[in-house]
Amino acid sequence: MRVPYNFQWGDSQKKVEKLIQGTKARIVERKTVGERTALGVQGIPQKLLLKAIFYFDSDALSEIELQYGDAAWDTVKYGEFYDEIRQNIDSKFGSGQLLTREKNRDGDVLLTLFGHQWTQGHMSLRLFLYTANKDSETIRIMSLHYKDN
Repeated sequence: MRVPYNFQWGDSQKKVEKLIQGTKARIVERKTVGERTALGVQGIPQKLLLKAIFYFDSDALSEIELQYGDAAWDTVKYGEFYDEIRQNIDSKFGSGQLLTREKNRDGDVLLTLFGHQWTQGHMSLRLFLYTANKDSETIRIMSLHYKDN
């Protein structure tokens, strides 16, 4: 398992920003998440990639989240895409461990979360499918999280 885009765990935020600025991608968001800094990036040329988020602990790259999807897809298509990605990762790294499979309500919003994890050495890969349904509105996000353990 390798860190995406030829980055290394521990790369500084400045180094990552400089490399991103040298591409067609652009930083669209900077925020603090817990005790980590996060950079949201759009425009990385990869099929169905909506956004990448680079997380830094004490100015050291520690996680990359890749969010995928297509606005034209329904819940069934997202489920099929999730299964396709999970099977592809299973074929490379063995069967993933089920992390979560839950459905619950937050008021009038139905929340669903599925997640699997694969671990190799000091790195893990987590795949999640999140949906939130309220009346006729639905938000769906499928994400891959590459993380330094």
